[in-house]
Amino acid sequence: MSGLNISCGDFLADDKSGSAFERVLIDLPRIDGAIKHQILSSFDSAEYTVIEATLAKDLVSSIRAYRDQLVLEIGHDDYLKEMEREEQTGADPIKLKWGEGRGWRLYCSNNLLAACEQSAATQEPVVVCLG
Repeated sequence: MSGLNISCGDFLADDKSGSAFERVLIDLPRIDGAIKHQILSSFDSAEYTVIEATLAKDLVSSIRAYRDQLVLEIGHDDYLKEMEREEQTGADPIKLKWGEGRGWRLYCSNNLLAACEQSAATQEPVVVCLG
């Protein structure tokens, strides 16, 4: 099953952890809609998008706030436990993976945050690609 992967330089996020990327990006607080559109529009013509280091650094606080809010809503920070709980409700696992599931969004935000922090430290871009 395909999914989106996140990387930054020598940092490779967990397998398919970027699958909920579009939903996470759309949900991020304090990020202008035009910036979100710019990032996502790359997927219209390619199987990847690049977030330059200056933008990645600016995303860190919003991703952290988003992740913290998810943890509050879920009641814990174990994305695997939440993924399993959501699947047990009978929800469509494909829809959960691509952003409807809080567990998948937490998984994505954890890894996206790590990639953006790496980018801020190294000045290398974050890449989100179909894999």
